[in-house]
Amino acid sequence: MGNNDRLREAYGRLIAAVAANDEDALAGIVSPDIVDHGPVPGQPPGLAGIVFWMRGLHAGLSELTGHVEDTVVEGDKVAARMTWRGVHTGPFLGLPATGKSLKIVSIQILRFEDGFLVEWWGVPDLYGAFSEIGARLELPAG
Repeated sequence: MGNNDRLREAYGRLIAAVAANDEDALAGIVSPDIVDHGPVPGQPPGLAGIVFWMRGLHAGLSELTGHVEDTVVEGDKVAARMTWRGVHTGPFLGLPATGKSLKIVSIQILRFEDGFLVEWWGVPDLYGAFSEIGARLELPAG
């Protein structure tokens, strides 16, 4: 298996671990000292922060699945477009549960070192996701 295939496989295991809410599997792929360049409010640093983010995702969304749409691998990095799907059954980013299906498309860049994820940049389309469940979002007047 070549390097590109190994990194794609590692990324797939990461998404599967998050979707399964599996902290042990996450610890097998994420460095304890990972740097998340886009943490959510209140997220601690390192692996504990990724677990915090994962737990928050599952607290707000039941039946969570993650589907990798596209990947591009270069050197030690994976760039990906992926989709999270779930049912909005709990508070999520300040929005009370709606019971509606929710889809979050995300663009991510991840850097791996010695088989472990060491850096993560993620840009989720929260505007699209919130619009899908009927949340009213307004831009501040300028």
